[in-house]
Amino acid sequence: LYILRRFTLWLAISVIALWLIAIVVDLIESIDIFIDHEALIHQILYYYIFRSPYWIILTLPTASMLAALLSLTGLSRRGEITAMKAAGISLQRILFPVFGFSLVLSGIGVLFTEFVVPEATYQYNSTRDNIRSYSRSDGSRRQVLLQDINGQLIYARSYDHTRQQAHSVLWEHRPHGVIRERATAKQLEWRDRRWTMVNGNRYLLVNDQLQATTFDTLTLSSLKLTPVDFARQQKKPEEMNFSELQSYINRAIANGEDATRHIVDLHLKISFPLTCFAIVLIIAPIAANAQSSNRATSFGIGVIVCFLLYSSVKAGQALGWNAIISPWQGAWLPNMIFITSALIIIRKAHS
Repeated sequence: LYILRRFTLWLAISVIALWLIAIVVDLIESIDIFIDHEALIHQILYYYIFRSPYWIILTLPTASMLAALLSLTGLSRRGEITAMKAAGISLQRILFPVFGFSLVLSGIGVLFTEFVVPEATYQYNSTRDNIRSYSRSDGSRRQVLLQDINGQLIYARSYDHTRQQAHSVLWEHRPHGVIRERATAKQLEWRDRRWTMVNGNRYLLVNDQLQATTFDTLTLSSLKLTPVDFARQQKKPEEMNFSELQSYINRAIANGEDATRHIVDLHLKISFPLTCFAIVLIIAPIAANAQSSNRATSFGIGVIVCFLLYSSVKAGQALGWNAIISPWQGAWLPNMIFITSALIIIRKAHS
């Protein structure tokens, strides 16, 4: 508990310090935008409140590295680690609380990424767009793609929320992923609490025979979507949680789109928080064996390891995005390499 208390104290200090640095750096970069668009104080406050969860999860591996380095180096420099070893406690046993807590911290990071970061990112983007006068509250939209019950899919090139009309519309009924019915029309209008297609063509598959007809109006009585659904701002992939992004990927694949990048990002929602455990696994044995003469060297090694970890995560992401390696390898390979390296270091460390 003594070692764990020191580790958590330095972790809290590191998280706060890195968060403040992120705010200062972003403020320096964004101050011109705030001034040019005459941003209000509460808008700037919301801007940084909603951006903070992303910065926290992004810098959590660095904070974990600093916490392990500062807490364990201090114990080693004062001879406390040596005293523990002299009492017959192995290095692995000494470091076990730190390893266990870093694993729990990674789990908390996964939950934080799932339940906090997506919604905060959505609110951050909304606040940023409002500051820049790019309103996201306007119900009129372009490129609307929505799914409904019973395998219904509807696409509109544009939607006018004031008139409750969509233009250049495609509607499909695809139960169990098989297209059975399709209709295209110049317009889609909200009439008597139902969507009605105007001036279009209908294609129906009956006994493997395609029947094509034209119509002046076609009421989509099975469509349960309302004008509110059409006007609702669709989330970007980075604003989605795991299940939402998984559904987004499934829709993209069903529409014949390349979803490789999103699959990589889906895996990263779990793999990136686990880098906290990977980096502590490497740094802790190095810091525990540091003496007063090589404290600066240990810190330098920690910075290098942290840099290599972030670089490998970005490299793996890029390789996965470009399909050079599989999406799951792009997300998980850096962690596997660093955890394997850490286990080798622990094995060779003096007990």
